[in-house]
Amino acid sequence: MKFSIWYNGRWDFFDLVEKHNEKIHSIYFPLPVEIIPSGRWVVQDLTYFSEIIKLIDICSKFWITSIALLNSSCEWEKTWEKQQLEKILSVLQDLYGKWLVAVSLTNMLYVPFIKKEIPNIRVYSSVNCYVKTVLHAKYLAKLGVDIITIDRDINRNLELIGKIKKATWKEIQILLNEWCIQDCPFRQTHFNILSHCSNEHELQYSNLIEWSSCTPFLQENKRYFFQIPFVRPEDLNRYTEVVDIFKLTTRTLWTNDIEKQLVAYSNKEYRGNLLDLLDMGIFDAEKYVPFIDNMKLTKLDFFENMQACPHNCDQCTNCDKYF
Repeated sequence: MKFSIWYNGRWDFFDLVEKHNEKIHSIYFPLPVEIIPSGRWVVQDLTYFSEIIKLIDICSKFWITSIALLNSSCEWEKTWEKQQLEKILSVLQDLYGKWLVAVSLTNMLYVPFIKKEIPNIRVYSSVNCYVKTVLHAKYLAKLGVDIITIDRDINRNLELIGKIKKATWKEIQILLNEWCIQDCPFRQTHFNILSHCSNEHELQYSNLIEWSSCTPFLQENKRYFFQIPFVRPEDLNRYTEVVDIFKLTTRTLWTNDIEKQLVAYSNKEYRGNLLDLLDMGIFDAEKYVPFIDNMKLTKLDFFENMQACPHNCDQCTNCDKYF
């Protein structure tokens, strides 16, 4: 089993790929911010385009799928400008000529144009398309999407994921370990704000959303932690018939933390704090959530219990046994 990871922009990331290439299915990377924001700010300087070329080269060397990110949920007034489309197509054609394999999109308006100009490039729908119905997935398949990334909210609904796969005959990708509570009422606002962050100064202001949105839910009741639809390494085998690509969210992590996650999920086991496996961003989870022994969850049939979860954290106490 191999995993998709996000390029974190760190100097030692390429060493990680060399060391663990047999565990990596694909690597995502953002395009230069002057072309299109990627949905979350990352360090970019004048050498960034050269980094992209180097990353594509190393992916090609190890038969790893390279994926350009166009997953911003807001592009301002450029959302449907001809000049913006032409600029994106030009960059993608250039990178495709250097062995870029795929592109991940939130804006589905781009799909038919990309498919027309670069017929052999593979198109992923971004997790930020929020696909959680069969009908939505069928629409994307008709548009020409090759790999459908399901919404985080249905991660634990194996029956629904299977129906989406059967109805579309497309490969299915799942995001395993992002910090975001199920059915979060702030999610679209959150990602729209991040889409507007083109530099670190703006990112500091966007951090207000981290501390004034879904965070208070966890402050009030730590049981909401288990409403995060993460998938533990120990439960991966349950997904093999309905999911084709397993994605780890690693863009904000230090490279050694990416390695820890990659090894844990590859081994399908982690003996330690469950929080180590989640991309918590700037969120200081330990203020609200105590150490969670991941192996204890296995002994207590965590996955089966979550599938029967009544989603009533204010009254239900079932999850107290996991702390």
